[in-house]
Amino acid sequence: MKFLSDIFRAAKSNVVDGVSQAWPSAYQSSFSRRLRMPEQLEPSYLDEPESLSVWRLVFKIIKIGVLLMVWGFFTYVLVRMATKPNSTAVRTMFPNETLLRKVRLNSDKVAVTLRGPIDLKMMKDGSGDKNVSSVGVRMEWRDTQLNNTLKHSSMWNVYLLEKDDEFLEAEQDFKVLPPEKTEAKAVISLKADVEQPVSLLVVVEFSPLSTDHGVWYAALLLIGLYILVVFELTDRTFAALLMATTGVAILTALGNRPTLTDIISWVDFETLMLLLGMMIMVAIMSETGIFDWMAVLAYRISMGHPWPLIILLATFTSLLSCVLDNVTMLLLMAPIAIRLCEAIEVQTPLVLMVIVMYANIGGTLTPVGDPPNVIIATNPVVTKDGVDFIIFTMHMLPGVMLALLIGFAVVYLTMRKTLFKLSDRQIELAAEREANRRRLSADISVRANQMRANQSGRQCLKPSANYFETLAHLEAHHRIQDKTLLIKCLVTLVFVVACFLMHSLPFMKGATLGWVAILAAFLLLILAKMDDIEAILDQVEWSALLFLAALFVLAEAVDRLGFIEWLGEKAITVIRSVDERYQTTVALLLILWLSAILSAFVGNVPVTTMILRLNIQLFENDAIRVPLSPLLWALSYGACFGGNGTLIGASANVIAAAVAHQYGYKISFIQFFIYCFPMMLATITIAMVYLLIAHSVFAWHKT
Repeated sequence: MKFLSDIFRAAKSNVVDGVSQAWPSAYQSSFSRRLRMPEQLEPSYLDEPESLSVWRLVFKIIKIGVLLMVWGFFTYVLVRMATKPNSTAVRTMFPNETLLRKVRLNSDKVAVTLRGPIDLKMMKDGSGDKNVSSVGVRMEWRDTQLNNTLKHSSMWNVYLLEKDDEFLEAEQDFKVLPPEKTEAKAVISLKADVEQPVSLLVVVEFSPLSTDHGVWYAALLLIGLYILVVFELTDRTFAALLMATTGVAILTALGNRPTLTDIISWVDFETLMLLLGMMIMVAIMSETGIFDWMAVLAYRISMGHPWPLIILLATFTSLLSCVLDNVTMLLLMAPIAIRLCEAIEVQTPLVLMVIVMYANIGGTLTPVGDPPNVIIATNPVVTKDGVDFIIFTMHMLPGVMLALLIGFAVVYLTMRKTLFKLSDRQIELAAEREANRRRLSADISVRANQMRANQSGRQCLKPSANYFETLAHLEAHHRIQDKTLLIKCLVTLVFVVACFLMHSLPFMKGATLGWVAILAAFLLLILAKMDDIEAILDQVEWSALLFLAALFVLAEAVDRLGFIEWLGEKAITVIRSVDERYQTTVALLLILWLSAILSAFVGNVPVTTMILRLNIQLFENDAIRVPLSPLLWALSYGACFGGNGTLIGASANVIAAAVAHQYGYKISFIQFFIYCFPMMLATITIAMVYLLIAHSVFAWHKT
């Protein structure tokens, strides 16, 4: 067994460059991180010159050509087609009054939006009451004098609330072809059936979005993103930006260009605030040496044996991912796992896959552990339904615990024959790093002999070869470096967890996840006396945040193109085909497996944003009776566990592959699929059984 002498160096360390390849951020900071790669291990072995090849040249030309075509398309559309302003006006309706508003149509369709004290519940039920105030809206074709109605659409009844203390919105599309033989003018007719005057904001959109082929356009956007990421044709973040911009261009070409204000409103800043705050806290916490100490503890408990050490690393990762987001945990745990793998002589890529799978499983437990959960928990409809931190965690706990236990069996069955088969590359890299390591000092030798002499005779595991020397070195060089800062970090974490738990209390309604994370980051910056804020911000994965923002825009574009509505129609058709008492069961299975498969092959972040909209549509649809909360748990399990399916399924997967690449190892798409897809299938099956028992048999959502 090779002896480790500098697993976690505390000073003069560089950034893990492979991470910056996955999330290209500003990483030239003097802010030290003990888990970064040492300077003496600059990866010269990664700088191999590419051999000249005609096929490689042809491939590059084709790739650049395709990207230029995409760029040319959205550049031409966005430059040539300006935003068409809607007609907006405030109208005060008096009893039994009819208002006519001329419209100049750019197509055969017009969209009318009313904003005011609108009773959305009654409109959704479709059960109008003659005693309730309402406004009837329809599109008409009238003669040139506007006296006679030649053609008209059906009446759209907008029911009003008794009190005007709410400002809600309702929208309807109208399509009436003009008369063939007579000159006519198009008007919007508003007929008031009210007892008291009421004011409404009327927005008329002359070029509403035409989604006749929108589903195909949306599918092309998702396929394009998948191709760019899977085949590594360009950077993951840049691919998301390309597809998001292309989505905006398609909307523009269809006559519905969104304004910059609209695009900004599509981004879920609550999610970004949560991730930003947690990244800042973890960056500061890593300076305490707590993660180094945890690696030493894992090595001590496992006595240097591979399987116990792998189980402990996976357990540590899953537990910490419950509180800290799994992307940040991979940045911290992957270098630890790589060095320990070289110490115990096991195949490094396989152990990294175990770490990343358990980061995704552990992050499923809480609303802050995984980006899909953040997106779900911060949605206004979800919070309005009463889902808070405690409720979310309670419903996810049984499935996550079962998945963690079953996962160890899956890992053993799939990796037991290959875990100890070291590749020539790993042997070469370990030998190269061994040549650069410092020798054993006299003090460490004495400490190793003392531990060997004091070892207990009754032990569950016998120490592995060279165990005491390695442990002595770890204890000597990798203790907790700053206990005062660690206490401050723990105080901040207590504040965060307390706010998360008390969010459901009436006096803590403002303690949303995003704001709590940002406020906690401010608290830790004050307590830690960090004067150099730039050094802290250098540790934030800005490219990851930009990637999520681009995916939010892409998901909204896909939604506006009608893809979510199309999925909803298909889902509702399937759910309505069964008896009402089985509709919840069918909806659970549909959402769980649909989100799992799509997350594996598209990415769990965009899938979560899309399927969450589908869940809300199913919940609000009157044709079926499906509660919202079971659909949320199914989506969370499907997106988080499904992220283990492929290398692009979750952001943490890409981070693990990037760190491995920096240290000279390669995790390919196929290799990840072979070992991790069975884990996805096993954990999704476990989640399915749990959800069926909890919500189909015992109806836990009704308690």
